[in-house]
Amino acid sequence: MLVRPMRLLLVLIATLALTAMVRADERAAERQTGWKSFVTARQVHERLSDPNLLIIDVRKSDEYAKGHIPGAINIPGGKWRTPDVKPGEGPSQDLFLLSDGRTPDVAKYEKLLGEAGVKREHKIVVYGSHAGRADGSVPAMILNFLGHGDVAFLDGMGMSEWYAAGYPDSKEPRTLPPSTYKASPQPGVVWNTDDVLKNLENKEVVFYDTRSPKEFTGEDLRGNKRGGHIPGAVLCNYEDLLTKDNKTVLPPVEVKKKLEERNITPDKTVVLYCQTATRVSLPALAMKDLGYTDVAIYDASMFEYANREDTPLATPTGGEKRDKTPEKPKADK
Repeated sequence: MLVRPMRLLLVLIATLALTAMVRADERAAERQTGWKSFVTARQVHERLSDPNLLIIDVRKSDEYAKGHIPGAINIPGGKWRTPDVKPGEGPSQDLFLLSDGRTPDVAKYEKLLGEAGVKREHKIVVYGSHAGRADGSVPAMILNFLGHGDVAFLDGMGMSEWYAAGYPDSKEPRTLPPSTYKASPQPGVVWNTDDVLKNLENKEVVFYDTRSPKEFTGEDLRGNKRGGHIPGAVLCNYEDLLTKDNKTVLPPVEVKKKLEERNITPDKTVVLYCQTATRVSLPALAMKDLGYTDVAIYDASMFEYANREDTPLATPTGGEKRDKTPEKPKADK
């Protein structure tokens, strides 16, 4: 006698669950209107049959093994950046550089991508953690610097967005035969400390600090010897460009408003920095879509700048903060 009511209940539950997923995906699609560099799970799913689509999972290998988007390859975020070491003892969590310590090692990235089977004709979707993380949008930012023509980032917490949309995962690893990858690095995109120092008085340059307010004022040193910000820099915490719930990027009109309120406008050269050029990856992707054509990344960021003695720092009190008990500077994750 209870079979029919139970069936009706199960159907109702399934219907409600499906409706919730559809509405969530509709909201995501509405949120994404106007973005090209940020895509939804649904948009990725609809393109799975495209032979030129290449999905790159940039999480750690063990996370990839537990379940990934079908067809994705794995190039963990750690392989795109140098090791985390103390300044003066080797490279930090910046781009790989040549022996001069200034020039990005493009050949190293060509080797990394070629060994993974990446080709220039691939339409790439990167996913992992949320935007602004080393295992999130940083590889997408690097691919843009390398001149890859079609790169997008799965907005939000990659697999969480995928599961929320109701799509199945795969536990079968995918590897591709090696390729010959030839990059076309974009000139002027990567700045070093000397570039910054030469442009401190340049009115056509705006230094965009993507860190937290406490880091900006020098209250939070992040283990650096000194604290504060680059003189004249403007603050817009990268987290302010994300929703509070699922860490997806805000609509373009809202991001644009936040930037313009701080006089971060397309008519200037915008130089992004944080602690280790990690959080900058979110606004870098957003500004590309918003029509900013002159955007640079200060690669060493405060990891180097605040640990040198010849770099001026500013704080609300006009001085600089110094760490009484220096510790190892913290790299962005």
